[in-house]
Amino acid sequence: MGLLGSRVFADPDPDEPRVLDIEGADAERTFDALGSETARGILQTVYEQPRTPPEIRAEVGTSLQNVHYHLERLESASLIEAAGTGYSEKGNEMTVYAPCNEALVLFAGKDHDRSRLEGLLGRVLALYLLLATATIALAVATSRRAKRGAEAFAVSADGADLGSRDGGGVTDQAARETIPELLVGSLSDPAVAFFAGGLVVIAGMAVVWWLRG
Repeated sequence: MGLLGSRVFADPDPDEPRVLDIEGADAERTFDALGSETARGILQTVYEQPRTPPEIRAEVGTSLQNVHYHLERLESASLIEAAGTGYSEKGNEMTVYAPCNEALVLFAGKDHDRSRLEGLLGRVLALYLLLATATIALAVATSRRAKRGAEAFAVSADGADLGSRDGGGVTDQAARETIPELLVGSLSDPAVAFFAGGLVVIAGMAVVWWLRG
């Protein structure tokens, strides 16, 4: 939020994932609002993080007048909404924009399948957020444990001598590692392995829920 030194007070509360019927009036308004690359860039920017118009201008690289034009169109299409207030370094008040929905999905099919997809997206997104939170907690725990282990090793070992013996060798070995070896090494990280396994489980559950629906 600090691209321009502004202070932002926002509390975005996006709704459930939104599924747009490709033949509906809402989809037509959405296509109109997202007809330009700039508009799509603005929507992507506020999905990454709620922002004020000047911050959006800095991210997208266009004029402030153009930003306001597209913001009005995106808001009219119910793609974004005002989520708070920002203040520049000069004290000027600005609106903070955030997405209206957690996700936006374009759908072509039967109405029954659409309602199933909406329910499925909601459950999958909830599981994903839970998995991400648990992964962050695990990463913090393992990082602290590794730090304590490294500190204990440093106390018991001669740091200067250890560096002279092993420093170059470790660097040379890392440089010789291939991409597959690096991928395998990353999967040995408990947090990465936990997250990858969780994604597989969520994908399997999504398939089962869809087939049962």
